[in-house]
Amino acid sequence: MPYESLKKLVLALTIFGIVSLAGGIAKADIVVVTGVNNQGTDNVLLNPATNVTTVTGVVGQNNLVVNFQSSSGSGLLNANPSGQATVSGGTGNTALTQLSFGLANNDTFTRAVFNINASTSGSVLIHVTGVNITGAFFEDDFTVDANGQNFFTVTAINGQLIQTISLTAINGAVFQDVRQVRLGGGEVVASVPEPTSMLLLGTGLVGVAAGLRRRFRK
Repeated sequence: MPYESLKKLVLALTIFGIVSLAGGIAKADIVVVTGVNNQGTDNVLLNPATNVTTVTGVVGQNNLVVNFQSSSGSGLLNANPSGQATVSGGTGNTALTQLSFGLANNDTFTRAVFNINASTSGSVLIHVTGVNITGAFFEDDFTVDANGQNFFTVTAINGQLIQTISLTAINGAVFQDVRQVRLGGGEVVASVPEPTSMLLLGTGLVGVAAGLRRRFRK
């Protein structure tokens, strides 16, 4: 193969590799569906609590700590670990309209399942923050019905990692409680390449190409 053709091929493969890696990291998504997908999840075991600002629980074999907090009303919450394991509003927060939960220490997970028990119908705004989420967060609203169960499954795919999920009642909805919370994928925190790492990788590939070019020139 002529030297010029080989040089063009090596450089083209280098550029393709850099673009493919960058594209693979950027290609990610948060998927929210109505219903239950329990695969790879465990029940959050709540600690009983009355009128606290942070409800706690544990999940998984490593007993990772889960925190629940509310910005509505007084901010106080109650937790009942028996039965369907509910987190509800405490004194001054009985018209519960906001609840956030996530792992302590900014640990991450990849799936959450929960059931919103609504006392009045309306919608819930689901806001997800985490690592490697395109646009820094995911947000969308979904219908909740006071006459039935409102199960949702939130899944991070393609390298995304969830840190917190916030549930906000809108369009007239009020939460009686949020129950049967399950989390999955929290035992292993995946490393996410930083932009500087990508730059070093690209520089390394270009260096390899230059080395090959010098070798073939000799």
